[in-house]
Amino acid sequence: MSQLTLHEFASINCKLKDISDTWSDLWVLLHILPVGIGRVVSLRYGNLIGDSLVVEANGRFEEKILSVPAVVRHIVQRRRDKYPHDVYVFQSHSNRVKFQQRPVTVIAFNQALKIASKGVTDKVVSSKSARW
Repeated sequence: MSQLTLHEFASINCKLKDISDTWSDLWVLLHILPVGIGRVVSLRYGNLIGDSLVVEANGRFEEKILSVPAVVRHIVQRRRDKYPHDVYVFQSHSNRVKFQQRPVTVIAFNQALKIASKGVTDKVVSSKSARW
């Protein structure tokens, strides 16, 4: 898998924002946070405590406490203000989970990523491409 350039990353982010602010915010957090997509999509607002982010244990991964930069706190707060009743930072608002509180799916994000990367790069782009 070839690494994305800064221009490609930014162009994909811009196209993701046109699709959904959720996908754009998720893309940025995947770039900044040193954890995989499964752990990022399952973040709850309660996991952010001051300047620290508690990434809960998940299967084979132990709990992590990360010091987060201001941009992460800003994204989380902006999402909290926009969706005050959500439990998850990246909560699904689709009809399939209309009355349930569930995070977005990795499959849905990768579909949006595939659409957003079209015309930007010929490289294979997945959620792992945000890390470089």
